[in-house]
Amino acid sequence: MSSDPMDISHSYDDEKLDFCVSDPLNWVMAADSLKGSHLDEVKRMVNEFRKPLVKLGGETLTIGQVTAIATRQAEVKVELSEEARGGVKASCDWVMDNNSMTVGFGGSSHRRTSRGGALQAELIRFLNVGIFGNDTESSHTLPKSATRAAMLVRVNTLLQGYSGIRFEILETLSKFLNHNITPCVPLRGTITASGDLVPLSYIAGLLTGRPNSKAIGPNGDSLDATQAFKLAGIETGFFELQPKEGLALVNGTAVGSGLASTVLFEANILVLLAEVISAIFTEVMLGKPEFTDHLLHKLKHHPGQIEAAAIMEHILDGSSYMKEPNLVKPLKDKYALRTSPQWLGPQIEVIRQATKMIEREINSVNDNPLIDVNRNKAIHGGNFQGTPIGVSMDNTRLAVAAIGKLMFAQFSELVNDYCNNGLPSNLTGGRDPSLDYGYKGAEIAMASYCSELQYLANPVTTHVQSAELHNQDVNSLGLISSRKTAEAVDVLKLMSSTFLVALCQAIDLRHLEENFRNTVKITICQIAKRVLTSDTSEELHPSRFSEKDLIKVIDREYIFAYIDDPCSATYPLMQNLRKVLVEHALANNGKETNPSSSIFHKIAAFEEEINTVLPREVEAARIEWESGNAAIPNRIRECRSYPLYKFVREELGTSLLTGEKIQSPGEDFDKVFTAICQGKLIDPLLDCLKEWNGAPLPLR
Repeated sequence: MSSDPMDISHSYDDEKLDFCVSDPLNWVMAADSLKGSHLDEVKRMVNEFRKPLVKLGGETLTIGQVTAIATRQAEVKVELSEEARGGVKASCDWVMDNNSMTVGFGGSSHRRTSRGGALQAELIRFLNVGIFGNDTESSHTLPKSATRAAMLVRVNTLLQGYSGIRFEILETLSKFLNHNITPCVPLRGTITASGDLVPLSYIAGLLTGRPNSKAIGPNGDSLDATQAFKLAGIETGFFELQPKEGLALVNGTAVGSGLASTVLFEANILVLLAEVISAIFTEVMLGKPEFTDHLLHKLKHHPGQIEAAAIMEHILDGSSYMKEPNLVKPLKDKYALRTSPQWLGPQIEVIRQATKMIEREINSVNDNPLIDVNRNKAIHGGNFQGTPIGVSMDNTRLAVAAIGKLMFAQFSELVNDYCNNGLPSNLTGGRDPSLDYGYKGAEIAMASYCSELQYLANPVTTHVQSAELHNQDVNSLGLISSRKTAEAVDVLKLMSSTFLVALCQAIDLRHLEENFRNTVKITICQIAKRVLTSDTSEELHPSRFSEKDLIKVIDREYIFAYIDDPCSATYPLMQNLRKVLVEHALANNGKETNPSSSIFHKIAAFEEEINTVLPREVEAARIEWESGNAAIPNRIRECRSYPLYKFVREELGTSLLTGEKIQSPGEDFDKVFTAICQGKLIDPLLDCLKEWNGAPLPLR
């Protein structure tokens, strides 16, 4: 016998021996999985999600594939690897040959029986403790997508050949998936150690034809076990479980890790969306792009931050808004803009680490005992402990809450006219701000969403209770944490939808602002030429020199501070135009005593002409804008962020919200939310970054 502790057995399978020796602690594998950018990871995930076939072999299942089976249902099929059949059969035969699965379960393991099959049937029966709440307002049924994810993950685990179950059972589960037949599984009742016993027992109940088992068919109709088998084309009848098969079905983490997979698919998309949204926020706020400078972030060392900054830098480098000088730009932007890469970077890293942890879990063997045919033994341990799920989901929920907090801070700045660099209060877009409260209600809703997110950020895994005769005295609460994270992701989608529509409103208001400013400039210049250039004798008048200063006033004044009543004496435009003329008059020395050369004498005529002409021209400019014939085109079309704007405005059919319309803000928010849930936002989001080469801009 070799003295080398790693020399497990000369008869041990060479491939499995290499698996245990080449990277014994798996740190190399974990590190390798994080190579490349997060954006590349998202692209791979989306690509896997869109493939029409998932081939299961036990070791290469991905988040994207689980989400595809969970959500695309009949569009994606499952195919089991024939190469796995031999290993699955070998472990099943070992159990039958050794007749070792006759002891009781958990804290009752002192009990013995010679009826191994009956023991497995009893396992399924006593675990069927779920409450569905049928015929009540509250549903306690696990969502269909989560159940499908769990079925796929469980099959993937069992294919690895350590569980002592027949291959035919796995084929039946795959037929259920391919025919879109989904067992009804209770929402609650698992602590994810020893695995997700209660929910998985209902999947096993359908396989064994339990009379209380139900399934949902492809058309949403309720099926009993007989109908489910018939619809799936399974003619062999219900399974009578052999020793270990009940345990193989229920003693695993598939429900928690399956739901975690779908949650993380969305979380990865949403954190990327938050990066792009932060860049769009910078555009509409007319912020300074220097906060994305690569040196700044390279000196901080964190890869998530560096990538977030590089993505924002890429979008802003191609932005028409950033190339236009802004005379009223603040000296420094607030933290929600200026530190958005530093804020989002750690969240990217947390979500990415959680993704890898869950991908390892869905490819793991996590039941008990494990059957090692090569060493002719059953290994009793605790791989059913779903701690990777509970911990990764708690961490993900913290990250999701942080993303939501940033969005709320950005949204609050956007709607606040003390912070938003000239946009109207509440992003009101109508003619009469006294009857248009814009996004005031939306800000209240965003505060509500953010508060709920922050509450959900509280950890689940700190609330463990000892269970099952104190045998399960520590347990992961993996599915509970996954469910809470799914709730948090749903709330973040509400926030993202609301914020996206608000950003499109701000983009349109910037476009309207630009056209209004152009109209006011042209109108004031024309009036100045008519009224101020010459006197009654057609000689040049001293007031003609004030024209440049009048234009400066228009450039410096926030358009929406006066445009609803541009000639009001209480609004800044008329006050500051008059101030320019008064200052020129005071500098006119002795000429003011002569009525023909007095600037003071011109002020009344100048203001009267403005009162006559300007309101008419402003309304004409608005009408042209509303009809799509604005004199100045919308500069968003020249920006890399345009695909998202185009998607929200053109493809989803949203528009500038005003108090003049019957349409409520929530109607547009709902359109975007539905699109996000359906995955329709992914392509326009990735289109914003299609030109990015994966690296920051060179220092210059």
